[in-house]
Amino acid sequence: MKLFLVAILAVTGLVVLILAVGAALPAMRAGTVTRDLQAPMEIVHSTIWDIARQPDWRTSIAAIAPGPDGTWTETTQSGERITFRLTEVHPTRIALLFESSRGYTGQWQADLATTETGGTRLTVTEQATTPSPLGRILSRLFFDPEAFAGAYLDELGAETARRSLDREDT
Repeated sequence: MKLFLVAILAVTGLVVLILAVGAALPAMRAGTVTRDLQAPMEIVHSTIWDIARQPDWRTSIAAIAPGPDGTWTETTQSGERITFRLTEVHPTRIALLFESSRGYTGQWQADLATTETGGTRLTVTEQATTPSPLGRILSRLFFDPEAFAGAYLDELGAETARRSLDREDT
Protein backbone atom coordinates (compact mmCIF):
# COMPACT_ATOMS: atom_id res chain seq x y z
CA MET A 1 0.00 0.00 0.00
CA LYS A 2 2.84 2.37 0.87
CA LEU A 3 4.50 1.71 -2.51
CA PHE A 4 1.18 2.39 -4.26
CA LEU A 5 0.84 5.79 -2.52
CA VAL A 6 4.42 6.71 -3.44
CA ALA A 7 3.71 5.78 -7.07
CA ILE A 8 0.53 7.89 -7.12
CA LEU A 9 2.37 10.86 -5.60
CA ALA A 10 5.20 10.49 -8.12
CA VAL A 11 2.82 10.35 -11.09
CA THR A 12 0.82 13.30 -9.74
CA GLY A 13 4.02 15.30 -9.29
CA LEU A 14 5.10 14.48 -12.84
CA VAL A 15 1.72 15.56 -14.24
CA VAL A 16 1.86 18.82 -12.26
CA LEU A 17 5.41 19.46 -13.49
CA ILE A 18 4.44 18.82 -17.13
CA LEU A 19 1.42 21.14 -16.86
CA ALA A 20 3.54 23.83 -15.16
CA VAL A 21 6.13 23.67 -17.94
CA GLY A 22 3.37 23.85 -20.57
CA ALA A 23 1.72 26.79 -18.81
CA ALA A 24 5.06 28.64 -18.77
CA LEU A 25 5.44 28.30 -22.55
CA PRO A 26 4.02 31.09 -24.72
CA ALA A 27 0.60 30.21 -26.14
CA MET A 28 1.41 31.75 -29.54
CA ARG A 29 4.00 30.53 -32.01
CA ALA A 30 4.80 31.99 -35.41
CA GLY A 31 6.82 31.10 -38.45
CA THR A 32 7.65 33.08 -41.58
CA VAL A 33 9.19 31.75 -44.77
CA THR A 34 9.96 33.62 -48.01
CA ARG A 35 10.55 32.00 -51.38
CA ASP A 36 10.98 33.18 -54.95
CA LEU A 37 8.65 31.19 -57.20
CA GLN A 38 9.17 30.91 -60.94
CA ALA A 39 5.61 31.90 -61.82
CA PRO A 40 3.89 35.25 -62.37
CA MET A 41 2.12 36.76 -59.38
CA GLU A 42 -1.37 36.26 -60.86
CA ILE A 43 -0.76 32.49 -61.21
CA VAL A 44 0.57 32.23 -57.64
CA HIS A 45 -2.38 34.24 -56.30
CA SER A 46 -4.97 32.24 -58.24
CA THR A 47 -3.40 28.93 -57.20
CA ILE A 48 -3.51 29.88 -53.51
CA TRP A 49 -7.08 31.10 -53.91
CA ASP A 50 -8.22 28.00 -55.85
CA ILE A 51 -9.27 26.32 -52.60
CA ALA A 52 -11.21 23.44 -54.18
CA ARG A 53 -8.18 22.17 -56.14
CA GLN A 54 -5.68 22.27 -53.27
CA PRO A 55 -6.07 18.55 -52.43
CA ASP A 56 -4.75 17.88 -55.98
CA TRP A 57 -1.32 19.33 -55.15
CA ARG A 58 -1.05 19.49 -51.33
CA THR A 59 -0.05 16.05 -50.10
CA SER A 60 -1.17 16.71 -46.50
CA ILE A 61 -4.78 17.53 -47.49
CA ALA A 62 -7.31 14.72 -47.92
CA ALA A 63 -10.38 16.87 -48.66
CA ILE A 64 -11.78 20.38 -48.60
CA ALA A 65 -15.45 21.13 -47.92
CA PRO A 66 -17.14 24.52 -48.34
CA GLY A 67 -18.89 25.88 -45.28
CA PRO A 68 -21.35 28.66 -44.51
CA ASP A 69 -20.55 32.32 -45.10
CA GLY A 70 -17.53 31.69 -47.32
CA THR A 71 -15.67 29.46 -44.85
CA TRP A 72 -14.14 26.12 -45.78
CA THR A 73 -12.75 23.15 -43.88
CA GLU A 74 -9.63 21.23 -44.77
CA THR A 75 -9.37 17.65 -43.59
CA THR A 76 -5.77 16.52 -43.36
CA GLN A 77 -4.48 13.06 -44.14
CA SER A 78 -4.26 12.48 -40.35
CA GLY A 79 -7.93 13.42 -39.84
CA GLU A 80 -7.47 16.90 -38.38
CA ARG A 81 -10.16 19.39 -39.48
CA ILE A 82 -9.14 23.03 -39.90
CA THR A 83 -11.80 25.63 -40.66
CA PHE A 84 -10.69 28.79 -42.47
CA ARG A 85 -12.26 32.20 -42.86
CA LEU A 86 -10.96 34.81 -45.30
CA THR A 87 -10.15 38.17 -43.71
CA GLU A 88 -8.37 39.89 -46.60
CA VAL A 89 -7.82 39.26 -50.29
CA HIS A 90 -5.93 41.62 -52.60
CA PRO A 91 -3.61 40.98 -55.55
CA THR A 92 -0.63 41.23 -53.18
CA ARG A 93 -2.08 39.70 -49.99
CA ILE A 94 -4.32 36.90 -48.79
CA ALA A 95 -5.07 36.63 -45.07
CA LEU A 96 -7.07 33.97 -43.23
CA LEU A 97 -8.12 33.01 -39.72
CA PHE A 98 -8.31 29.34 -38.79
CA GLU A 99 -9.50 27.00 -36.06
CA SER A 100 -8.35 23.40 -35.69
CA SER A 101 -10.21 20.40 -34.31
CA ARG A 102 -7.03 19.83 -32.27
CA GLY A 103 -7.63 22.89 -30.10
CA TYR A 104 -5.54 25.66 -31.60
CA THR A 105 -6.47 28.79 -33.54
CA GLY A 106 -4.48 31.21 -35.62
CA GLN A 107 -3.94 33.31 -38.66
CA TRP A 108 -2.20 32.77 -41.97
CA GLN A 109 -1.00 35.42 -44.37
CA ALA A 110 0.59 35.36 -47.82
CA ASP A 111 2.30 38.49 -49.17
CA LEU A 112 3.16 38.52 -52.86
CA ALA A 113 5.54 40.74 -54.84
CA THR A 114 6.90 40.55 -58.37
CA THR A 115 10.61 39.72 -58.69
CA GLU A 116 12.95 41.31 -61.25
CA THR A 117 12.70 38.15 -63.38
CA GLY A 118 8.88 38.22 -63.51
CA GLY A 119 8.44 35.54 -60.87
CA THR A 120 6.86 35.99 -57.47
CA ARG A 121 8.44 36.57 -54.10
CA LEU A 122 6.02 34.99 -51.64
CA THR A 123 6.21 35.42 -47.88
CA VAL A 124 3.97 33.17 -45.79
CA THR A 125 3.45 33.85 -42.10
CA GLU A 126 1.51 31.54 -39.84
CA GLN A 127 0.69 32.25 -36.20
CA ALA A 128 -0.94 29.59 -34.05
CA THR A 129 -2.23 29.95 -30.50
CA THR A 130 -2.57 26.87 -28.31
CA PRO A 131 -4.42 27.56 -25.05
CA SER A 132 -3.82 24.14 -23.47
CA PRO A 133 -0.53 23.74 -21.54
CA LEU A 134 -0.23 20.13 -22.70
CA GLY A 135 -1.02 21.22 -26.27
CA ARG A 136 1.78 23.79 -26.09
CA ILE A 137 4.28 21.07 -25.22
CA LEU A 138 2.98 18.74 -27.93
CA SER A 139 3.03 21.50 -30.55
CA ARG A 140 6.70 22.17 -29.80
CA LEU A 141 7.51 18.48 -30.05
CA PHE A 142 5.56 17.74 -33.25
CA PHE A 143 5.00 20.98 -35.16
CA ASP A 144 7.46 23.49 -36.58
CA PRO A 145 5.62 26.46 -38.16
CA GLU A 146 8.54 27.34 -40.43
CA ALA A 147 8.96 23.75 -41.64
CA PHE A 148 5.21 23.58 -42.30
CA ALA A 149 5.27 26.87 -44.26
CA GLY A 150 8.35 25.69 -46.17
CA ALA A 151 6.68 22.42 -47.17
CA TYR A 152 3.59 24.36 -48.30
CA LEU A 153 5.76 26.69 -50.40
CA ASP A 154 7.61 23.74 -51.97
CA GLU A 155 4.32 22.22 -53.12
CA LEU A 156 2.91 25.60 -54.18
CA GLY A 157 6.08 26.31 -56.16
CA ALA A 158 5.77 23.01 -58.03
CA GLU A 159 2.07 23.60 -58.77
CA THR A 160 2.54 27.20 -59.94
CA ALA A 161 5.47 26.16 -62.18
CA ARG A 162 3.20 23.48 -63.73
CA ARG A 163 0.40 26.00 -64.24
CA SER A 164 2.84 28.49 -65.81
CA LEU A 165 4.00 25.84 -68.28
CA ASP A 166 0.40 24.91 -69.08
CA ARG A 167 -0.36 28.58 -69.80
CA GLU A 168 2.67 28.87 -72.09
CA ASP A 169 1.61 25.74 -74.00
CA THR A 170 -1.80 27.18 -74.84
